[in-house]
Amino acid sequence: MSLAVNHGWIADGLAPSLLAQYRSRFAVAGITVSVRGDTPQSVDLGPQLLPFASESELSDIDLQVEWSSTIEPASGRELFHSGCLWSVYEFGDGFLFDFITERLGPRPYKRLLVDRNFQTARVILNQECLTSEDASRALEYPLDELLVTHHLSLGRGVELHGCGLVRGNGESFLFVGHSGAGKSTTACLWTQHGPTEVLSDDRIIVRRGPTGNFMMHGTPWHGEAEFASPSRAPLRRIFLLEHGRENRIERLSASTAVGELLARSFTPFYQSRFVDPVLALLEELVDTLPCYRFQFVPQPSAVETICEFHD
Repeated sequence: MSLAVNHGWIADGLAPSLLAQYRSRFAVAGITVSVRGDTPQSVDLGPQLLPFASESELSDIDLQVEWSSTIEPASGRELFHSGCLWSVYEFGDGFLFDFITERLGPRPYKRLLVDRNFQTARVILNQECLTSEDASRALEYPLDELLVTHHLSLGRGVELHGCGLVRGNGESFLFVGHSGAGKSTTACLWTQHGPTEVLSDDRIIVRRGPTGNFMMHGTPWHGEAEFASPSRAPLRRIFLLEHGRENRIERLSASTAVGELLARSFTPFYQSRFVDPVLALLEELVDTLPCYRFQFVPQPSAVETICEFHD
């Protein structure tokens, strides 16, 4: 039985699939989200998610889009406030995310209700704030990323603040860094150097592949250079990206690498049930693959330094 039925969220106890006439799907890092709604606009993927559209008949997350005449302020315990657009609250056995912007008034213009395993969800759009033409905002960032990131954090993978690159010869690199560390700059340097596919210049998902090896996946949530690819590649090495006075590579210990990667991950830190699986995955990751600190200057020599580097 779905979460929606358990909490009486759907009128007359009907499952979402019985209420929706339209459907779309998108997949990020092998996680397929099925979106249902009663208008074409409500299931519109938009330009950011369209390259990630999926034809899979199976889904990992089922999402229903609905309208409400109003949305009252959340009454549950607040777990986290992002500082600007969204907050998350306890809601029964699951979670409630409210999206508020001063431009649209004091009430939430959008609400996400989701079960504790992030597999069944509802998006409710507020008619007081939005018109029917705004239905395409149902999946608008950051809601799409919040769904996928929380789903991942329950032992399914981790999203890192990083730039993932695949050279023409198939060699792949992951550069992880805080905002301003040079991820988009790195992406541009590599594409100028030679044939290179950039999976993302800002956010990369790492998961185990079918054979147990670690894979890095592109995401729709790009950085300044706007690189976003649904492709994936085997993960061989990880570089912690920092600006420096010269190009310098330093091997990190496993304990240091775990802490640095966790600090650059999109982990829901407000509950240990999300943090613990991510921490365990990162420990496995650094035990399997080498992790380095890469101080670089934003010049072509940075690319040459990596290409010439050998463990």
